[in-house]
Amino acid sequence: MKVAIIHDYFNQNGGAEKVVETILEIYPQSDVYTSVYIPENFIDNPITNDRYKNNRIFTTFMNRIFVSNNQGNKFLKYSKHLYWLYPLAMYTLKVSNYDLVIVSSTYCAKNTRLSNNKTLIHYCHSPVRFLHNLITERDHSTLPLWQKIVSKVILNPPLYLIDMSGVKNLIKNNAIWVANSQFIRKTVNDVYHVDSEVIYPPVEISKFSQIVREVPEDEFYLCHGRISFHKRLDLAINACIKLNKKLVISGKSALETDMNNLQKLVPEDKQDLIIFLGRTTDDKLKELVSSAKVMIFPGKEDAGIAPIEMIAGGLPVIAYKSGGALEYIEDGVNGIFFDNQEEEDVVDAIKRFENTKFNDLSIRGSITKFSKENFKTQFKELEK
Repeated sequence: MKVAIIHDYFNQNGGAEKVVETILEIYPQSDVYTSVYIPENFIDNPITNDRYKNNRIFTTFMNRIFVSNNQGNKFLKYSKHLYWLYPLAMYTLKVSNYDLVIVSSTYCAKNTRLSNNKTLIHYCHSPVRFLHNLITERDHSTLPLWQKIVSKVILNPPLYLIDMSGVKNLIKNNAIWVANSQFIRKTVNDVYHVDSEVIYPPVEISKFSQIVREVPEDEFYLCHGRISFHKRLDLAINACIKLNKKLVISGKSALETDMNNLQKLVPEDKQDLIIFLGRTTDDKLKELVSSAKVMIFPGKEDAGIAPIEMIAGGLPVIAYKSGGALEYIEDGVNGIFFDNQEEEDVVDAIKRFENTKFNDLSIRGSITKFSKENFKTQFKELEK
């Protein structure tokens, strides 16, 4: 069967890219179409890396801007500023004559030109947040004033029309819509007026379920996952500084500014309290999960693979009570919720966590429906 996978961009290795990696496990013969692919960020993704080495990943002119010698170059830091170019870049790609086309999208993959394909599946991680009022004012406050004005007045109106044109493109090609959570299913219906099936993202539960939890000599809290401004790690940092709790942050940002802004929050005399590890190996992550007290997950996520992985390893999660977390966090069973994205709410949640007893078996047994095996089975059913 001739298969194509279309994904917005491979500029960082996050949850959406793990979904694509699993789809590639199902269809290892696939061609991959994307705007940008940075090879150095996917060395640990064997199947994706194999597609690249065999020249089966097709990119756009954006790749020539941001990638040199198989790695991101000095222009990559401007990728956020050139966000308006991505839908136009994807429109230069044409995907035709495939038995199966899978569109994995949060932004621009839906703008790829499609023709004469037998079956089309659209796995929607989220509608485009900044075009459909899905980003809070607090998130917008991180942008410089000139960019807010230019974005809102000049760029966003045509980008909105382009996004809706991409939706019509999928509908015209009889796409099967799939959402990554009930939360996103409702959001897709509200924004695009399309109903979706729900297939939860794949989590390698077996990889984490074998982790043995230990009582560490040096107690610490953990944040793990792709780093971005909307993840609100600033809340975890400020709360831990206030309570004098050690926080270890594992993960990498596609943009240096995101990491720099977080590091600036830490006073000189608290540098040993807030530890930034950068990207970690699988073995290091397992070590962190085995000895951390709790994961803090303060952002509003569409689904959230990282906290599910932590729960599979027996680690409870302190999470913002919104988004996909509502579908796997059970307050007092495998985690603690806080109601508002405010520092004091996180502080209160940490205090409540410290006074709550958790059962290891109850934590691990709460997320079996998110297994990679379930994802593969349900995804294969879509072909029929």
